[in-house]
Amino acid sequence: MHATRAILPPLLAVLLLAPATPASVAGLGALHRLALEVVVTPDHPGVAAPELAGRLDAVLRAGPPALAVDPGSSDTLRLTVSIHQVSATELRGFYLPFSGRYGLGFVRLAVERAVAVPGVVAPVRAIVWQAERPVRVPWHRAAAAVAPLADALIAEFLEECRRASGP
Repeated sequence: MHATRAILPPLLAVLLLAPATPASVAGLGALHRLALEVVVTPDHPGVAAPELAGRLDAVLRAGPPALAVDPGSSDTLRLTVSIHQVSATELRGFYLPFSGRYGLGFVRLAVERAVAVPGVVAPVRAIVWQAERPVRVPWHRAAAAVAPLADALIAEFLEECRRASGP
């Protein structure tokens, strides 16, 4: 069992860092139901996780392909919003008058599924597909930037699902 622990992190790192390829699109094959999870960290004023979850739910149900949203599903679609407030002084390293604040971070969409790993008895949770968009805007525009980025990610995800399901 100890040897398995040594092998598992590098394997997961390869799965997490791999760019979208036909093999990673294949990880979306036979995906019919999934649970939704929205994580906003750190908390951001103006970005509500339930609102984003409702938005994702509506788009997924409309499809194509229409995917069933099931909170009990073992497959999870996770939207992560991580935007930090940073001052221009922190970015520059010195103070200038009239410096502003910026929102820096990312919006990420990932699909997590149970996968079989040779030599491991039980299935392992792994990210089989992932895409993200950077956020680099003035702080007062950071909340408004999230929804369009989430929409772009979900459109990319649905396109990859269509490719995975074939013609």
